[in-house]
Amino acid sequence: MKQLFKFLCVTSSLWLASCYEDKSNYDYHEINDIEIVSSSYVYTTPPEGMTREILIEPTITQTMTSGSENLAYEWKRRVDGLSWSVVGHEATYKLVVTSNDTQDIYLRFAVTDTDQDIITYEEIVVRPIFAFNQCWFVLQNENDQAVLGSVDGEGAVRVVTHDIYKQETGRSFSGKPTGLGLHPFMRLNNLLTDPGNPIYAILLGVFTDTEPYILNGSTLENFKWNYQRLLYEKRIKGDATFAPWSMIGCRNNLSIVDDGKLWMAFCDSFGLCYTAKLDPALGGEFDYQAALLGYGVRTLAPSNVIYDSRGNRFLFHQMTDAFSMGLNDRQAIANGNGDRDNLYTEDRYNAGGTLVSLATMSEEAKVNAAFDPDHLPGDIRMDYMGLMNSQLTYNATLAVGHNSSNELLVYEFNQDALSSPSVGDLSFCNAYWNIRAEGDVSALQAGELPVASSLFFNRMFFYAAGNKVYRVDMSFSEQIPTVSLVYEYPDADSKITHMKFKSDCYDIIENGTNKEIQRHLGLIVEDAGGNACLVELLLTVAGEIERDRQTDQPIIYTFDGDFKHVVDFTFSFRETI
Repeated sequence: MKQLFKFLCVTSSLWLASCYEDKSNYDYHEINDIEIVSSSYVYTTPPEGMTREILIEPTITQTMTSGSENLAYEWKRRVDGLSWSVVGHEATYKLVVTSNDTQDIYLRFAVTDTDQDIITYEEIVVRPIFAFNQCWFVLQNENDQAVLGSVDGEGAVRVVTHDIYKQETGRSFSGKPTGLGLHPFMRLNNLLTDPGNPIYAILLGVFTDTEPYILNGSTLENFKWNYQRLLYEKRIKGDATFAPWSMIGCRNNLSIVDDGKLWMAFCDSFGLCYTAKLDPALGGEFDYQAALLGYGVRTLAPSNVIYDSRGNRFLFHQMTDAFSMGLNDRQAIANGNGDRDNLYTEDRYNAGGTLVSLATMSEEAKVNAAFDPDHLPGDIRMDYMGLMNSQLTYNATLAVGHNSSNELLVYEFNQDALSSPSVGDLSFCNAYWNIRAEGDVSALQAGELPVASSLFFNRMFFYAAGNKVYRVDMSFSEQIPTVSLVYEYPDADSKITHMKFKSDCYDIIENGTNKEIQRHLGLIVEDAGGNACLVELLLTVAGEIERDRQTDQPIIYTFDGDFKHVVDFTFSFRETI
């Protein structure tokens, strides 16, 4: 908003005289036009007793000079509907936000040209966002110390913090970082007494080599249960060892892989994980290594598939049907302070289930399999398991690996078949592709190839090689899959080290509208020195970068939070805002 103040007093007689006597010999004075350009600003309300500072630094330009000696400044902050308070007299303003600030903060910036008595105004609104409602968490390794950063909010303007854990809690993690885990649907209210209105907490796992932290993802404070409480057998046995490989949660269950062993918990409010045991026909109880987990979202007893790196095979996790029968037992264990632990050790109605052969399941169901899940190629290096849409008719679990010949080996599992084995003519191991990769992936070890997929896309996934992102499209069943370049980071010497969608299946609903976060692809890009940024791409259903309707520019957001040596990242969200 700009206002120019310039006063000129004349009488009508003087005006008329000048019209008759002055033959167009007027004295013009050029006006110094001042322009103020301000960015958008947002803030998160700090905890009680803490403050946050936001530097407001608009750009000021003049048409008659490039200096600033002729300028004077005044900042005002609106106190209420009509009142403003003077808060500063510099070219920039350091806004201090307290725990009492929860609404839009209005600032008025006045720049005065003291030579010409011209005042230019700009009104700036600093808007609040609710912390961690939709937030990327970035785990970094700084001198073998875990540091948790964040990119909080949506769109181009977000709150980027290098060490959000220390900022929020005043504490630091101990140990070298190993990974992150997320469970957005940890039920808090009792399923027995309030079955229809679930209240969820977000569990954020921050894992280091000295402690597996389980935090409340909305506050970053310790959750009421620690890691040993979730893996309840460890608590009973006094087992203080831990080696979390992954923690994935959905509405149906919580899955944790610790030192290659799969632990499962039902979607109740008790948080009791049980170990999954191998089918006796396949070997000893724990003669497997769950290197990758492809979780299912179809039913209460979900269709999980794991990659067993020890046996180089895929196994199906057959969950028990004891969800309802075991509710009272699990409640007694959770509330018993150890008095009812016998119910846990008796293994009644537990969520652990059994890992069984997919090949045997196919034989028993008399359905064909597109590949042999028991015997994968000996040179395969498995990288990823996740979700994708398949032929727009069913959800699929996707598994992607690569080999030294620069080929991608891609496997598809039909979740409809896995969740309802009694349904005939549905193949569990539904499809297989061997695809020549673009970019050189041949030298990468298992798990080093960044891959991502989501249910938003039909038979499509994405991978990164060097500074490039590629799309693999398998949607045309009669044709060879296509590999296409989607994005190239400007610095050719930088490398995309991690890649994830905000969500592979669930979405955020705000005011009844879906945000379609399953098509927001996040990338971690690092240079040779380990300096990293987070890049976010908005993709179309065809797997191309969406373009802004007004500018026709690709919608790409880049956030530099001085991140260093990123180990892992994940997106935390509330389903309803």
